[in-house]
Amino acid sequence: MSDSDVRIKIITNGPLRVTGAGLCRLGIERNEHERPTDYSEHRNEEHAEAYSLCRCGASANKPFCDGAHGSLDWDPAETASREPTAGRRLTYEGAGVAMTDDKSLCWHAGFCVREHGHVWDLMGAAESPEQVEDVKGMIQACPSSRLQFHEPAGSVSVEPELPQRVAIIDDGPLYVQGCIPVHGADGHAYEPLNRVSLCRCGASKNKPYCDGTHTEIGFRDPE
Repeated sequence: MSDSDVRIKIITNGPLRVTGAGLCRLGIERNEHERPTDYSEHRNEEHAEAYSLCRCGASANKPFCDGAHGSLDWDPAETASREPTAGRRLTYEGAGVAMTDDKSLCWHAGFCVREHGHVWDLMGAAESPEQVEDVKGMIQACPSSRLQFHEPAGSVSVEPELPQRVAIIDDGPLYVQGCIPVHGADGHAYEPLNRVSLCRCGASKNKPYCDGTHTEIGFRDPE
């Protein structure tokens, strides 16, 4: 299967239909200060070439759809902006580098904060190669593409090499990696992003993207 055959389609009032992409589970590793620092890969999930992932949050067979959306009172509407993210990005410059920020994509995963400061301040303070690499790592760990790293400033974003797969974050969203095309229920093609997080609790106000509401409502995966 070629890269052009890998895609995600939002089914009207229903699940996410994924074709050609791998599926795995990821946890979030935290340091001694309980700050997110990295991902821990639990396992790959068995799946067919095409599979349907729950988008309403009510499936008893998570992460897969079991048809629960058909009898659930939920709002499947896609409300996220369809304009290119570049038009919403603010730029924060450092020593020969820059970070851009599209707040609308955020779900508050927390990789942008450390016990010694947050990435917006650290970007401006980074001078040594080690400090720049530390900031770059924080930015590239962002699972939503809210934050992107540019070296030099004004160039295209420097992105990590990621496989084309859907990663299920424990008790959280779907972390879609590798610029997999996402098409809305009406056929609209969302801007391809190397890192993007899609809602699977059914409660995001920024669908199809995650906005962090899963934490507020206590969304949990089966034990």
